[in-house]
Amino acid sequence: MSSQFRWKTAAGTLAIATVGGFLASLAGLPLPWLIGAQIALCIVALMRIDIFGAPPQWPRASRDLFLPVLGVMIGTSFSAEVLEGIPQWWPSLLALSAFIVVVHGIVFFIFRRIGGYDNATAFFASFPGGFVEATILGEEAGGNQQVIVIQHFLRISLIVFLVPLIFWAVSGTVVGSAAGVTMGGVTGPARPVDFAVLAVAGVVGTLVARRLRLPAKDISGAIAASAFVHIMGWADGALPPALIALTQLMIGTALGVGFTGVSRSEILRATGLAFLAFGLVFLGAVGCGYFLQDLTGTSLEALILSFAPGGLAEMSLIALSLHLSVPFVTLHHLYRIFFTVAVLPQLYRLIERGGAPEA
Repeated sequence: MSSQFRWKTAAGTLAIATVGGFLASLAGLPLPWLIGAQIALCIVALMRIDIFGAPPQWPRASRDLFLPVLGVMIGTSFSAEVLEGIPQWWPSLLALSAFIVVVHGIVFFIFRRIGGYDNATAFFASFPGGFVEATILGEEAGGNQQVIVIQHFLRISLIVFLVPLIFWAVSGTVVGSAAGVTMGGVTGPARPVDFAVLAVAGVVGTLVARRLRLPAKDISGAIAASAFVHIMGWADGALPPALIALTQLMIGTALGVGFTGVSRSEILRATGLAFLAFGLVFLGAVGCGYFLQDLTGTSLEALILSFAPGGLAEMSLIALSLHLSVPFVTLHHLYRIFFTVAVLPQLYRLIERGGAPEA
């Protein structure tokens, strides 16, 4: 790939990513502009198509610029209602903590020993959450960003496509977004004053996170600040849909160009590893559900959805379509993302200090 940046190539790259995002949006995929942009650029990479004489390229600075916006968007999912469930749901949250560590270790072993990935790549590619955060942290740790992006892309894709199919096969009912279920009405668009509060929260949160050198600082600080102002009731409502789509598109395009140079054999190998990881993790989620349903008084279906390692929006939609507790499922997924981003990087530092062996 040429190191010279070409604006004409970048414009073509963005156009292709936009078409992919638009088609994904029409198809009703979760995070359509993020996932769709990556699918389109992955196809271009696999077909070895040059854009105005060069492989797809896009300035990384655009990703860094929009990461705080993504953080604010994630933070809007928090509310006082969600947190009110913690006192009664703490047994399953505690079990989820152990589940995250165990399944991460299993998938790390698969990627490390069977896949042959290096320590940093295997560790962050096996994160059970935080697609963008894992990519940033893995890159900072010296991992292969291309492999990490591919594995997280496959993780989310398998979960949002296969879990609804599994529930449909078992229950005989079409569930989630495939059933036309939406989360509309949960929150309205942010008013100008709310938007201003969220903008300030995003900037302040990012600056504080950088100052404290938090993991994935460009997104974690904005998540925390946005969650705080929503829980306190200082802001309400969602970010404008156009801004959400633009943010997903910018980050999806920046990540999508990472597919450049990947071979079909590498994609097939990564897909095989991802299917193996998904099968083991989903069986683990089912096992935890059986164990916890009597202890917590929560249905098996809700527990399985809560322990699925990805797809917050789609799992919440499935819960809504099955008349399960959406706050229960949402809280567990938010906790999964928080635990993964806040705790697992510290575990990686301990492993590195201990001199984990290279295969």
